[in-house]
Amino acid sequence: MKAKTFLIGFLCVVLALVAGSIYLAATTDRADKAIVAVASPDGKYKAVRLTVSNDTPAPFCVDTIGIFLTVYPDSFVASNSGYQVYGAACAAPGKRDALPKMEWLANNKLQITYSPEPGAGKPPRLKERDMSLFVGIVYVKVE
Repeated sequence: MKAKTFLIGFLCVVLALVAGSIYLAATTDRADKAIVAVASPDGKYKAVRLTVSNDTPAPFCVDTIGIFLTVYPDSFVASNSGYQVYGAACAAPGKRDALPKMEWLANNKLQITYSPEPGAGKPPRLKERDMSLFVGIVYVKVE
């Protein structure tokens, strides 16, 4: 096999892969993400809620709450699942903006008020302590 023929074939394959990647990136709907952060009273920790949703092709909505030091960026909740203390399907559409609600009761105590989506299937993932074991979490279920 000649080197010139091989290089031309290789470049054609690379160009086809690049064109396919660009096409997929341009035509694929991305999920909507919303982040809300609430700092503890002493400012050492923060609770961050990440809501990921999309209407097509099949509608979905998931809420995740993570607790970590305030020096980390809010987007850290999406990249490191070890810090997540709450995870569930979003509340009903009428309650979605308000729930789950994060409220610091003290420097080391967080209250999360949530309303499970009826018919979501899986129960919410609830941890009673954060990864550092410093922050305790109290859950309040609202129907």
